[in-house]
Amino acid sequence: MTSHELASGGGPVPTGGVGRRVLGNASLVVGVVMTVALVAVAALSLVWTPADPNLAAPADRLLPAGSHGHLLGTDALGRDIASALMVGARTSITVAAGAALLGVVLGTISGLTAAAARPVVSESIMRGVDILLAMPGIVFALVLAATVGAGVGSTIFALTVFFVPSFTRVVRAAALRVLAEDYVTAAELYGRRKVFILARHVLPNIFSVLIVQFTLYFAAGILTEAGLSYLGVGVNRPAVSWGMLLKEAQDTVGVSGPLAIWPGLAIVFAVLGLNMLGDGLRDVLDPRLRKRSS
Repeated sequence: MTSHELASGGGPVPTGGVGRRVLGNASLVVGVVMTVALVAVAALSLVWTPADPNLAAPADRLLPAGSHGHLLGTDALGRDIASALMVGARTSITVAAGAALLGVVLGTISGLTAAAARPVVSESIMRGVDILLAMPGIVFALVLAATVGAGVGSTIFALTVFFVPSFTRVVRAAALRVLAEDYVTAAELYGRRKVFILARHVLPNIFSVLIVQFTLYFAAGILTEAGLSYLGVGVNRPAVSWGMLLKEAQDTVGVSGPLAIWPGLAIVFAVLGLNMLGDGLRDVLDPRLRKRSS
């Protein structure tokens, strides 16, 4: 009998109807479609864009949407907006996914350590987490990004430091629930080492939590990166990000409002899709929610 079976009360976990649960969850389906569309646009920008997003053409400045050769128009320097949005999707995904992934890895290591280590080590980790969480997240990321310098790498670093404390707290709480189960006590009586118990019993049972948290922090990463870039301490040209496009559009917003609308809509689309994906995954993967629905 596996740890999943024991965790559910000794009986096997029902595996049938997974496809029905997935397709019956509107939030998950819509979230998947929106996220796939976002990733597809970002992947397409690796091989093709309508124009060079950094190529200025003063003769074509501030063209409206639908102009010949410029689907969404041009900015104040004549650069193609559609191309910039496509490349911005790639940048946002790279920064947000990179920071969320590093946050998951480092947060899982520190969270499992805090859950399984001696009280002195556990308390030291959690008090450090409390100190970091006491600081306003966006301000903390802003100070880090400003200290390290603008750029994709520094933005990923700032977001990672911002994400790790929250991941640590979530992973520790989930791990403590698993460590309190009877099959973990049985494993300890058999002389299993802590590392084995964490890898064999704890990680598989909190994997769904990690997936959901990754999607939610992926969305938070896109929003935070846009804020940092808008403030001038995130991504700068020749790289392109949606927040940077918003910053550039503020000088001409009274002349050409859509310059700010397009990147704003892109941010809303990405964050909404990822949040719906995370909510749907939580509903499908959380066994307690499945039991209540059944």
